[in-house]
This record gives sequence, structure tokens and C-alpha cells, in this order.
Amino acid sequence: MKYFFGLLAIVGVVAGVTVAGYNAWDKATHTRDDNGGVLAGGPSTTAPGNSLLPAKGQVALVGGVTSIHIDGATVDNLPTPITVTVADRGVGGATITPVVVDGRTTSIDWQAGQPMPISGNGGNLLLKGVVIDAGGDGVSIVLDGTQSMTPGTYKISTSVAVGSTPMDSVTFDATDKTTAKFRGTASVPHDGPLGAQGAGSITLDGKVTVTHPDGSTTQATHLELDKGLYRVTLTPTPGGDYILQALLQGNVK
Repeated sequence: MKYFFGLLAIVGVVAGVTVAGYNAWDKATHTRDDNGGVLAGGPSTTAPGNSLLPAKGQVALVGGVTSIHIDGATVDNLPTPITVTVADRGVGGATITPVVVDGRTTSIDWQAGQPMPISGNGGNLLLKGVVIDAGGDGVSIVLDGTQSMTPGTYKISTSVAVGSTPMDSVTFDATDKTTAKFRGTASVPHDGPLGAQGAGSITLDGKVTVTHPDGSTTQATHLELDKGLYRVTLTPTPGGDYILQALLQGNVK
């Protein structure tokens, strides 16, 4: 397992990766210390075109995808501002706690009657166990579950309950213990390169080159990782598709 973790940093070495694509991968694959042991180490320092290969039981992917579905993903840094929505208005929401509002420790509850814009001075969400869908309509991240917030000052610009008090908007301080528990298929869109790692499943369509441990390559237009470990970077293109760089370990078909 440690060998797998050490090799996760080399995915950008597959031959044919563009310099721009590699730079996006290098930027997106920093990990935080509290990622539950899914990944370790820093970004790759190996140049594209190097002959290093995936380990036994792994494959490296490079190419273009039109759609991809990822389960169980960790996203190290989702910066604000974001706008959270639910699949059905009024069904679902979020509870953020503990927070400090006007010097008092309390909680915030959003009932999903309207979208929830969250802004912050450098604030971020640190996500675990999320679902990522990317396709022609862009990238969507389903937040359901308990997610962490970095300490800082945030503002929610919609109707919420602060404790038992209804408010049209609220400014609050998050601490290192603040979490946001989302429900009801609460999701946010994402623009720009996105790096994710985790343990779960992946399904993708497109045109990718699959590099095997023996150095052989195959072409695939559809690929599935039933359940395994992965590290993925998606970089959107002007045409609406995505440049994919990934390393997968598990039952890939």
C-alpha cells in the first residue's frame, strides 16, 4: 500500500502529456494532512516523458474525456465563493456548527428554500466522500455528508436560522472545529482544474491512453474502476471536454 501511495505522485509522467496539462496536475495534487490516509506526499517532480511506469495492479490514464463520474472523492480545497443548491427546492439543506455570530457560539441551519451563496475572506471547504460529475454542462460536486471548513470569516446571503432566530443573511466566524453537514443532494458547480483522490468507483467516456505496468498501452473510449484507489486531475478545455490525468489501482475494465 505504501508503494502505491509513493507512486501516486508520478501520474504526470505518461508520454505525450502536454506541459500545460502537467502544470495543472502539479498544482492540483497537493494534499492536506488530514485526508484520512488516502494519499500521502507532495506533488510530482518528474518531467513528462520519463520512463517510470505504474506499479503492478495500477494503470495510468492520459487523454480527453467527455464525461466522468467519481465516487468517494477527497477534494483538498474548494474555495469560496460558492453557491450551494439542492435537487428539489426545500428538500435537504445544511447545518453549519459550531460558528461564532456576534461573539456568541451557535449554529446555522439552511432549509434549501433558495440557493445558498457562501462567500469568505480566503475561506475554503475541505471535502471527503463526495461525488463528482463532469460532462457537457460542467463539473458538479455533490457535498452530502459532513464536510470541514477552514477557519475564517464567512457570509451566507440567503435566509437561514441562526440558532432559533430566522435571518435574511448572516456573517459568521468558523473555527478549526466547524463543519457543514449537507443533505438532499446539495451540490456546487466547479470551474477550472480539479484534483481529487480517494477510494471508490470511477466511470468515464472519452478517448484515453491506458499505460500498463509493463509499458504497453491501449486505447479506451469507456472505462470503469469498480472499486479501488485513484488520483485524478481534470482540466477543462475550451471545447467543453476535459483533459484527464489519473492513476488507478483496482479492478479496471
